[in-house]
Amino acid sequence: MMRNAILTLGLLAGLGAPALAQSLMFEDFQDGNADGWRGDAGRGDIRITEYGGNLSLRLKRNAWVAAAVQIPAGLAIRVSADFAAEGLEGEDSCQLETSFDGQVWSEIGRIADGQDDAVTLTSVAGDRPASDMSRAILVRLRAAGNAANDTCWVDNIRVTGQTPPAALTPALTAQTLLAAAPLDGPYATAAFAAPDTALPQPVRLDGRLVLAAARRADHFTLLLDEFDAAQAAGRLDELPGFALDLVSEGSALIPVQRGPQQGDHPEWEWIFQPGQIWDGGDGEGWMRAALPVALQERNANCVQNGLMSFLYRDTGEVSQAVVQIGAQTCAYLQFDLLARLPVSFEPGAIAGAGAVREAWRSESAARLPRSPLGDLARVYPQIDLAEIGSPLEVTPENMTAFALVAGGRLYAGDCPTRQGPDPYCDVTPLPSYSVAKSVVGGVGLMRLEQLYPGARQARIADYVPQCTAERWGDVSFEQALDMATGNFTSDVYDLDEASAPTWDFLTVETHAEKVERACAMHPRQAEPGSTWVYHTTDTYLLGTAMQAYLRQQSGQADADFYDTLLVPIWQALHLSPLAMQTRRTRDAEAQAFTGWGLTLTADDMARMALFLQAGGVIDGEAWLDQSLLAAALQQNPDDRGLPAIEDNLRYRAGFWAYNAGNYLGCDHDVWIPTMSGYGGISVTLIPNGHVYLYASDGREFSWRRAAAQSFAIQPYCEAVP
Repeated sequence: MMRNAILTLGLLAGLGAPALAQSLMFEDFQDGNADGWRGDAGRGDIRITEYGGNLSLRLKRNAWVAAAVQIPAGLAIRVSADFAAEGLEGEDSCQLETSFDGQVWSEIGRIADGQDDAVTLTSVAGDRPASDMSRAILVRLRAAGNAANDTCWVDNIRVTGQTPPAALTPALTAQTLLAAAPLDGPYATAAFAAPDTALPQPVRLDGRLVLAAARRADHFTLLLDEFDAAQAAGRLDELPGFALDLVSEGSALIPVQRGPQQGDHPEWEWIFQPGQIWDGGDGEGWMRAALPVALQERNANCVQNGLMSFLYRDTGEVSQAVVQIGAQTCAYLQFDLLARLPVSFEPGAIAGAGAVREAWRSESAARLPRSPLGDLARVYPQIDLAEIGSPLEVTPENMTAFALVAGGRLYAGDCPTRQGPDPYCDVTPLPSYSVAKSVVGGVGLMRLEQLYPGARQARIADYVPQCTAERWGDVSFEQALDMATGNFTSDVYDLDEASAPTWDFLTVETHAEKVERACAMHPRQAEPGSTWVYHTTDTYLLGTAMQAYLRQQSGQADADFYDTLLVPIWQALHLSPLAMQTRRTRDAEAQAFTGWGLTLTADDMARMALFLQAGGVIDGEAWLDQSLLAAALQQNPDDRGLPAIEDNLRYRAGFWAYNAGNYLGCDHDVWIPTMSGYGGISVTLIPNGHVYLYASDGREFSWRRAAAQSFAIQPYCEAVP
């Protein structure tokens, strides 16, 4: 139901100081008012409107509003907003503008005719240079139309400030690594990769690299902290200790321990990915080693990406290690970090080193052939390359990785960081967030149903004793996967998911705490299967129930559903070791989270999607229940799933679907399934067999332009075998 509230625009009396030096202003109108904004309705109208539980500011015809934002001296400014529109024609547009004096306005961005389906939010963003003179910037939102039906909705206006980046230091010198020279970064990412001139045949590096105790960073700059974690935690700038076994294979350096390394640090867990070794050519016997690394937030999925480098000799002597964090896939916490770590090295043979090397060779060989995104236009000259990973859909500064899979090849964009492109983009660890609802919850139930027909209709209460029969006795596994349990507090999108009880559920660390909260959180308000309400708690209960069901059916009291149902599939596909583990509760149960908590590479995501598009078949063997898979992939026109947020969105078996028929110019519905994760992660299974994926952290979920370019390569108005 739509509810309109008249907006009263008052004069701006003064300027309030920002809560954080970097986040200068954020406005989403969810409080129902527009305090601090003033403007003129002109011949149009200004209102706050509600749609699907979300409030936004509506501007009609030629209405505008503006607000002033205080800016500390010397900060470079980034301004962004999300627009939806309706009725735009010709030169009509919705515009985001800024001014330092209220007289001369500079356009940041706009949406226009063709971007006006009244539903889709499109982000626009731009930068203003640092100024030592102005103490405020004016932000204006403007409908530039000429008819009564020209309508702009605007939401999520954000103004952020950043100290202009320092000049990058191009080389990480041996003197710096040996602590004989200052740590004078930030360093260009190329300093952590072998140059083209690197000498061949580096000395083998096998042994254990150790950081004996946690270490504070030498330099730490907080860029975004929406939940005040720095104040609450106090140890964000501290790197945990580690003991990492390393095996070399030619010039490749392979960590034996892959995936998040659980420890006792209150904030972070290390992730180490395969890197390189090379002869530094300094004439003193020093070799260089570099690894892509990441810090993953404890009990969460947020990933901070970085690089590590150190020197070593054939005697086992090592230098200190330099770690630089300069990228992330994390919508609420972002920082730059630079540290010199006093590591030690214990040379020697590593147990199982042969198996590690063989697994690395298999993993590397199984990856999709990879080409730069620019090659796609040479193979398919009919496409507009700028529409893939388009800045009109995902702000470039928010993008971690993106790629289109076509013709069995992965065409990948760069993995940008604040210090240059990531030289190890092919193994960059990416969080799944709710993509796990599809590939753990969804694929997990498809596998369980294939092994034990009828599992999808089993009841939650029969396998999760903490869930009462009153609320859960008639809720099936499949209905929990569909987010249609009938148990909810509000059916307005995201109110339940964004509530304090859900936050409490996500932050507690034991299975007993999580399952108790998930079972009791919401009352029964509808018949199961009738109403879609998005709940991560439902997927957690599904995982708990599937594990109990598997143990009952298999007779194995300690069977783990992730390890039993899913890991064998990932192993058959030769996915990276990252996919072989998932976030779990920190207790003896070690219950898989199910609804979030995977860490994957872009190649892992792509090949999971291709496996599903191939019917869940490997070497002629069907691993998944075909009817449930067909429903998830929108291949059964009689089983689209329940409407989710909008009528042109569906949710079925843990997968979202968008009806792109009108957008593509087809004369009938064309449903495109996608796996979606918090913050801006999408893995889209295009009906022509292509896959478009991206990981970002600006809360931007938009991929229609890429889907249209896929359509230009191979149209899919009609079903494609």
